[in-house]
Amino acid sequence: MTPKLLNEIKKMDEFSRQVRFVCKNNINTEQELLAYQKSAYEKINPLKSKRENLWRKHKRAKTEDEKETIENKIIEISKKITPLAEEIRLCDNIFKRLEKINEFELHQKLGEEKEDIEKQINKKIKSKER
Repeated sequence: MTPKLLNEIKKMDEFSRQVRFVCKNNINTEQELLAYQKSAYEKINPLKSKRENLWRKHKRAKTEDEKETIENKIIEISKKITPLAEEIRLCDNIFKRLEKINEFELHQKLGEEKEDIEKQINKKIKSKER
């Protein structure tokens, strides 16, 4: 497999994950995607804060048992953070793709309008020549 082919396969896998995510969460509009992303941030931020506090507590812990207990709590919180972080990443990537799609559509519309204006100008020029 060539590097270009591998890169294209990675893109297709990412698109597939995005489609599954959107379908699984029944997201149909940009507003719904934004609301979902906001709720994911609202869930992940307290978990990150709690994990950070546990790391501080871990540094102050005096015994190995206490450190191990705190590490286990940190691991449990990290397991909850990971899927939320992945969902946020997917939302960000979908928004980037939407921007590109909207930009492409706008560019196409501008091109069509330009062609229409050129046709109208040509018609006026031809009618004046007669």
